[in-house]
Amino acid sequence: GKQLELLGDFFGAWRVWDGIRALDYLISRDEVDKNKIGITGNSGGGTLTTWLWAVDNRLKMAAPSCFVTTFLANLENELPSDNEQCPPGIIGAGLEQADFFIARAPEPVLLLGQKYDFFDIRGLKETYSDIKNFYRIYRAENNVKMFIGENIHGYFPDDQKEMLKFFCRYTGVKPWKEDASVFVEQKENLWATKNGQVIPEGSKPAYEIIAEKSKSISENRKKISDDKIIPAIKKILNINIPKAIPHYRILRPFYIESDKYITCRYAVETERNIVSLLYKRTAEISRASVLEVEKEIHLYIPHISAVEDMENDVLATSILSKGPLYSLDVRGIGVSMPKDAEDFSNPYGFDYMLKSYGIMLGKPYPGQRVYDVLMVLNLLKQKGAREIHLYGRGQGSIIALFTAIISKDIKKVVLKNYPPSFYEWTQVPSVLWPDANFPRGILRYMDIPDLLKVLGAKIELTEPWGPDMKEIDGR
Repeated sequence: GKQLELLGDFFGAWRVWDGIRALDYLISRDEVDKNKIGITGNSGGGTLTTWLWAVDNRLKMAAPSCFVTTFLANLENELPSDNEQCPPGIIGAGLEQADFFIARAPEPVLLLGQKYDFFDIRGLKETYSDIKNFYRIYRAENNVKMFIGENIHGYFPDDQKEMLKFFCRYTGVKPWKEDASVFVEQKENLWATKNGQVIPEGSKPAYEIIAEKSKSISENRKKISDDKIIPAIKKILNINIPKAIPHYRILRPFYIESDKYITCRYAVETERNIVSLLYKRTAEISRASVLEVEKEIHLYIPHISAVEDMENDVLATSILSKGPLYSLDVRGIGVSMPKDAEDFSNPYGFDYMLKSYGIMLGKPYPGQRVYDVLMVLNLLKQKGAREIHLYGRGQGSIIALFTAIISKDIKKVVLKNYPPSFYEWTQVPSVLWPDANFPRGILRYMDIPDLLKVLGAKIELTEPWGPDMKEIDGR
């Protein structure tokens, strides 16, 4: 899913296409009644049921299980959803999960859930109410039903029986009322290939398909002119260059014993209710109660934490020989990480969840982080900065790179532990860089080498990282 973001693609669309092709095959069979095809599934199968139902009119009835709730409920409950469960731009377009069923009104729909599911049944009930209100316009309230079992997440017999009863009602088939367990097949009898796996039979792994598609896009895209790079980046990140001067609060500074430096802290409100932490490590201990900015400044964007890098990274500490070290925790970095957040590499961590909602809102997470830096630059310039040197390490290198392209105020930019190209990320089976570093659709327009070329003599590069976030030998 992460790699497809770079191509402007969506893993959920791949699965929907698989479903469409499965239907093509199903209706080609003589024993299938084309007017009596239903769809049901649990969890990820409930997801595919929901997406397919909205786009393929050949389906005549639907019963998704243990998926339907609301996007808002998942966010409020801090529940990360699978990549294919987060359609790009869906929330920004004003849509909710109910709309996937309203689109097919008044066709028969049964919403299935379980009392102890991690998908919030309050959201299921809300969705059911929204759909029923819409079906009422068609005078077809009886065509939408809801059933909630007493189990945890899963497609248990209670849900199965309700699905059978519902489908039989609309197909005119007498429902089976006896014990249905006698119909459960051995899994080997359901395999479509010799051993139940498609790759040994000649199917390509998903990562190979992605690699080929990325190669084709990269080879065939038109070279982007320098004057179109900034508009393209602003479109990809969905940001405008801010003109406002942000409000800031002066927080208590801190210092380490036996250290000659004091670290000043400033909470900068880059958006309403969004705060980035700006640090200034300086020997001028007497000036910690104000934000006094020099004409020449050095601003450092860290990999994970400004405080950690200011004390331990050689690039950051070397700046102190040139003057005060400014460092910035943008949203989701350092102190703004949730206290109980997992490591950035966790595939279901907060970083992943926030990135997913950024995609669904149409506000890409990488763009929001760059916006934080641009707002802080506005503040520093207003306070007197005239010559700005920008540094970025790891995740911070990507943020710094985009900032340096957009902002005309950067005199020099230094990138450490940077990715040489996004294209390289699409040519391997998996990428360890966190989700927030994948600008949606960027490879359709450009790649990192194009940006580096624009910066020319402004840029200094050191110790690049590969897709595994390890230093690349020989570079």
